[in-house]
Amino acid sequence: MTKPNQDRPQLYVDEHINIYEGKAAEARLKDHSDLAFVDPQTGITRVDQTRWQEAQRYERRTWMEKGRRVLTDRNEYHREHFADYSVLHGRSFQHAIELGCGPFTNMRLIVEHCSVEQIHLLDPLIQDYLSHPSCRYHNGRLGGLLRFNQNQALIAARHPVRFMQAQLNAYRIGGLTGRPVTIAASKIEDYQTSHRFDLVVMINVIEHCQDVYAIFEKLRQITAPGGIFIFHDTLYDASEVQNTLAVSYDAGHPLRVDRNLIDDFLTQHFDSLMRAEYNIEQEFRGITMPRNELYYIGRRRTSENI
Repeated sequence: MTKPNQDRPQLYVDEHINIYEGKAAEARLKDHSDLAFVDPQTGITRVDQTRWQEAQRYERRTWMEKGRRVLTDRNEYHREHFADYSVLHGRSFQHAIELGCGPFTNMRLIVEHCSVEQIHLLDPLIQDYLSHPSCRYHNGRLGGLLRFNQNQALIAARHPVRFMQAQLNAYRIGGLTGRPVTIAASKIEDYQTSHRFDLVVMINVIEHCQDVYAIFEKLRQITAPGGIFIFHDTLYDASEVQNTLAVSYDAGHPLRVDRNLIDDFLTQHFDSLMRAEYNIEQEFRGITMPRNELYYIGRRRTSENI
């Protein structure tokens, strides 16, 4: 049960990744919150263009300013929780796409466990990410040795083991120069393609998007019958979302989708090959923030009309 709002710490994170607490957060929440987007049955499933663009500015700053010396976005953590993608071992795919790939991608780890002929990467900020010092597809090729520039030299000096592991992984994917990939600078909702993909990856993405219903429809359109869908995100309880947003604001994560809506989509269109839920209690500035994380791999039903 959620605490009464008067007993809960107040927290406000703006698009510049400035963090406000207590009275400072309370003052900002009076002028700017996500409460207008909340549906009591489904949480936040859609926001307007202005709100989504704010989240994109936050995301760009996260990686292109604050995170220029970062090598990964919890990609190895996700692999562990997907049981090393063991469901994929020995499988071959013709067309694969990662939606919301970020600068580092989960695909670079996935292709160690299966064979993929053609790789597509999509992110609305992908043109920005191409200039990130540790972008894993900076020259339109996934893998290949990381560029050893000033930023990389600092990372190598501070985290030599981590840096060498990253280089080894990059080499395994595509040798010295990497393997060709097709990139698309697009929102998932607006993505246009004639491809039907037999491997679709979407890990830690929904919270950053504008319209979950449009995303569900796009997934239905682009996933081939019999195709594999790899999915991870946070599961919310719609009954708690409004209480949470009364005392907090997170510029970078506009959507908070009720778990039943996600479960309904998955069970309607996919047969489960792997499913795991984790209850995580994250500590942030003395505030404990529990959340449920879903890790899911499913096969698109072949009986459906597309």
